[in-house]
Amino acid sequence: MVLEDESSDDQSSLPYMQSSSSTDGLNQVPFSLEDPDYKGLELDVMSPCEKHGMASERLVAFEGTGTGRRFLACVQPEGSNCGFVEWVDHQWPPTMQNALLKLWAMVEDAKSARVNDNLESSFTIHHLTEKKNKLEANYDKLSAITYQQEVRKELIDDMKAQMATEMAKKDAKTQKLTQKYELLVNLTRAQATVIQNLKLNKMKKKRVLTEARMNLELKNAELTKCQDKLTQEKLELKLQVADLLKGNEKHIQEKWQLEFQNENLKEKFRGI
Repeated sequence: MVLEDESSDDQSSLPYMQSSSSTDGLNQVPFSLEDPDYKGLELDVMSPCEKHGMASERLVAFEGTGTGRRFLACVQPEGSNCGFVEWVDHQWPPTMQNALLKLWAMVEDAKSARVNDNLESSFTIHHLTEKKNKLEANYDKLSAITYQQEVRKELIDDMKAQMATEMAKKDAKTQKLTQKYELLVNLTRAQATVIQNLKLNKMKKKRVLTEARMNLELKNAELTKCQDKLTQEKLELKLQVADLLKGNEKHIQEKWQLEFQNENLKEKFRGI
C-alpha cells in the first residue's frame, strides 16, 4: 500500500500521482474490482512501469483503506509483473479509512464465521455418519430379533431427524451469513457511489469556476477595448475643440478688420 501526504487546499485541483514499484520482484499490486468508468490502458498520461516501459493499466482498489481509490499498475501478467503501482487518487480522510477498516473487518469476520460453520457442519455430518455406521452395525447384530423392522425404522428416523435438524441449522446460518455478506456488498457499493458523486461534483465545480474565469477575462478584454476607444474619442474631441477655438480666433480677427474698415469708411465720408 502506498502512503501519500495530504495535499494543501490550493493544490487539490492538480493531478495527483505517487508511484512505487517492487524492488525484490514481488507483485505489490492491490486487489481491484472492475469499474466500467475507469479501465483499460492509461494513454493520456505517460506513466509507464519502470521495468517494462509500457503503458500502465487503470485499476480501482478493492482492499483495505484504499478501497475505491484509482491507481495505475504494470499491465504484465502474474510472474512477469514488476509490481509497479502509481496512485491517482489521494488517501481517503481518516473517518473514511476507519469506516473501510470496519467494513473489511466485518467481511473477514463473516468469512471466518462461515468457515467455522462449515467445519462445524462437517464435523457434525462426520459424527452422524459414524453414528449411522454404528447404528447399522448394531442393526446387523439385531437382525435376528423379531422387532427388527421397528428398531431399524426408529434408528433411521432418528438419524434423519438429527440430520434434518443439523441441515436446517446450517441453512439458517448460511442464510444469515449470506444476508450479512450482501449487506456489506451493498454498503461498499453505496460507499463507492458516494465517492463517485463527490468526484463528479468536484469536477463540475472546477468546470464552473473555469468558465467564470474565462467570462471575466473576456469582459476585461472588452472593457480594455472600450477604454481605448474612449481615449481615442477624447483625443479626437480635443482636436475638434482646438480647431473650433482656432476658427473662433480667426472669426474675431476678421470681425475686428471689418470694424476697422467701417471706421475708415466713416472717416472718409466725414472728410467729404
